[in-house]
Amino acid sequence: MRRVTGARFFGSYVNKIDAKGRLATPALFRRALNLPEENVVYCIPSTEEPCIECGGGDYIDNLMEMIDQLDPFSPKRISLERTIATQMTPLSPDKEGRINLPEPLREHAKLNGEALFAGHVRSFQIWNPDIFEAALGEAKKIASDARLSLRNPTPNGGSA
Repeated sequence: MRRVTGARFFGSYVNKIDAKGRLATPALFRRALNLPEENVVYCIPSTEEPCIECGGGDYIDNLMEMIDQLDPFSPKRISLERTIATQMTPLSPDKEGRINLPEPLREHAKLNGEALFAGHVRSFQIWNPDIFEAALGEAKKIASDARLSLRNPTPNGGSA
């Protein structure tokens, strides 16, 4: 994957979901999204986990660039484009930075009263806090092994 400049999302935050389905986006995430200029959060149900994958324009641009690298007639590309184009939901936050999550997204992530925002470096995810704990535990196991594969970068972009 290429190196991308742009938004960075770190940390995890739990916020309440009100009766209308509104959810406050964490302040650090609002700044990373550059909401005063773009005022949109793109959300899509994860194809692999019970969460919502989210990001700003950089997230969509990077995602589309990766898909563009696939053969234009491959079933993988067609399926990815179809899934993204039909399920991507652009949300405009209100003045307080709240997004109104549509019911299908809340159902997919099994959200009920609270949501956990999990930084995912160039994007973020929205989870049911209880479900996220198990997913984080599994990720830590895999990350422990993956860490052993890391190499220091060299000035020209390779690894030492």
